[in-house]
Amino acid sequence: MFRILRHGALICGVLFAAPALSQEQTIVQPFAGSDYIAQYTSEFDRLTYLREVGEDDAETGTIEGQVRVGVLKWPEEKSPLEIERSFENALKAAGFDILVNTEVPQFSAKEKALMKLFESNRLQKRGYPLLDNPQRNAALDVQKIAVFPAHYISASRSKDGQETVFTLIMSSQARIYMMEEATSAAMEEDTVSISEESLTADIEEAGKAILYGVKFDTGSATIRPSSAASMDIIAKVLAARPGKFYVVGHTDDTGSFDMNMSLSADRSASIVRALIEQYGVEADRLRSGGVGPLAPLASNENEAGRQLNRRVELVEQLEQ
Repeated sequence: MFRILRHGALICGVLFAAPALSQEQTIVQPFAGSDYIAQYTSEFDRLTYLREVGEDDAETGTIEGQVRVGVLKWPEEKSPLEIERSFENALKAAGFDILVNTEVPQFSAKEKALMKLFESNRLQKRGYPLLDNPQRNAALDVQKIAVFPAHYISASRSKDGQETVFTLIMSSQARIYMMEEATSAAMEEDTVSISEESLTADIEEAGKAILYGVKFDTGSATIRPSSAASMDIIAKVLAARPGKFYVVGHTDDTGSFDMNMSLSADRSASIVRALIEQYGVEADRLRSGGVGPLAPLASNENEAGRQLNRRVELVEQLEQ
């Protein structure tokens, strides 16, 4: 899932050299000449990061997905400022938007905000096996970062259906820094299918069911031909189950509110129209409507969450 960016290395100052086999590849590679102390790797974890930070308050964001963390020591002859500037340049060259780039004065509101962040991320409890001795961890080095942060950078980018968040935390007590990189992959389409049994069970248990498998092109209310199998199953369930239903469209929160409300309504109407005209479902049994981004299932801050939020639901009506 992680790829090494291969352009701009010499300009950026952060070299994109191939790491040793024991080191996890990340989009942003360490400052040239840095030595890995330890790493933390998880195929699925949550990373909390600062989106904004002021003198009195801070705004955080979260991303779930593959997380790669490196604890490193920078070269003796290099200044902290050079490390910071090199990462700034490398992030911009890689297409990241820098969200926060700040010094962290001791006993300041920024330091307090970071301490809460570190607690949320279990910064000192992850376990960081030393590269040269996996039976030991780098707890003391991590503590120098967690207790004495000097500089913090967070950045994000969306590319090829993936959202990536990168953070840099530098210590004021030693030539040590931590790189955190989390990438949330877009969900593959058509990996979840529906059956008559699952659709019926969802309606009986929750009074509604998500119509997986019914797909639309981006910004369109035209049902894709690949949705035919799912539409067949929906029609069979309606034929076997009496009663009336709402068909409710949902969108993510990208784009304007009015556009999303209109699109969600149009998509639900398309499904109702197809069920009536192509499958013979009685028109008085179905009613369409759209609620746009008003009822999300997940955060709209990442593509995986946005895909969950773009959906159509079949909702059982209460008998009058």
